[in-house]
Amino acid sequence: MFDKHQLIRIRPLLVFLVCYTAGFLLFAATLKYTFPFLAGFLLALLAQPLIECLRRRLHFHQTAAAAVATLAVYAVLFGLLFLIGLWLIREISNLIAYISTLKPSDLGPLTSPFSSLIQQFNDAINHFDAGFLQQNQEKMLNLAQTGLSLATKTLSAVLGFLTSLPAIFTMFIVMIFSTYFFSKDMRKIKNSLLGLFTAGGADDLRNYSRNGRSLSGKYIGSYLLIYFITFVETLIVFIVLGVPYPLVFSLITGIADILPVLGPGTIYIPISCFYLFTGNYFTAGALLVCWLIITAIRQIIEPKIVSSSIDIHPLSMLAAIYFALVAKNFWILIYIPLLMILYQTLTKSGKLPTLFEHRESSSGAKQPPLDSRTKP
Repeated sequence: MFDKHQLIRIRPLLVFLVCYTAGFLLFAATLKYTFPFLAGFLLALLAQPLIECLRRRLHFHQTAAAAVATLAVYAVLFGLLFLIGLWLIREISNLIAYISTLKPSDLGPLTSPFSSLIQQFNDAINHFDAGFLQQNQEKMLNLAQTGLSLATKTLSAVLGFLTSLPAIFTMFIVMIFSTYFFSKDMRKIKNSLLGLFTAGGADDLRNYSRNGRSLSGKYIGSYLLIYFITFVETLIVFIVLGVPYPLVFSLITGIADILPVLGPGTIYIPISCFYLFTGNYFTAGALLVCWLIITAIRQIIEPKIVSSSIDIHPLSMLAAIYFALVAKNFWILIYIPLLMILYQTLTKSGKLPTLFEHRESSSGAKQPPLDSRTKP
């Protein structure tokens, strides 16, 4: 039924797919153990230009240059975290100060729905049938036990987070030391890795690494552009609708866009509920409509921006986004684009065959492979 020649031709491609999938699953399963070392290695790579500058211009020893570069990298990292934390504390303090200045009359529109709800509950209690309570005593007891179980799980989660703080602190210590050792021995690591290959293989590996870094940078940059577009759209919406602190809320929305499923909805929905409870139905409805429009725009532009930046078909990115949303698994959004990046790199270098073979056209000219064609 299938052409035997074609099956033999794409056999290396099938082997690559199996090996890549197995490697990716192993990476995802072991990330919680290897994260401090992986993060340390990536930070060490970022520190290499600084280390080379210290060695060549200031004549630092490799060990001293690695130590200074590691301190500089983590000073910048922890400095940014400190500034973000300080900014959050200041904004929360301003919010608390604003709430403390509110008078009871200012809270009337916000508390009136809850007051009417409590009044309706009291009226229902007064007209409650005691016989109904006796008949459904077991069901109500089960409901109470379910609520107690939920509260217990919540407290257990909080306790688990508190007990994990020493582990988080230990992870940072391991990450700092791994960054230092990787920075100090990076040249030895590269030479040892390249020593496993022939001269031609080492050149190919350098080209793959250079091409992979370029495509990965474009992939990350395309998503940063998408988050920036969400930030600008939200800023315009909040300014037009008169939402307080539009710049702050827009920044938080741009960051929340990273979250799967809800994304900007984690900010839009609470603000819309606030305006709904205060009786401002127009602003509440407008925020929900704008959230749906922004979400639709994101779903339209995301495949096009990402696919154009890393030169893959928009249908591949659309499939990655759809599969990730349906499966509620963020890893799928990494698996498919990374697979396409590696596939393109290896097929362009001639190390892997294309999925579809080149065909001769009626004029005798070779047609490009079907999987590399893009929409006009």
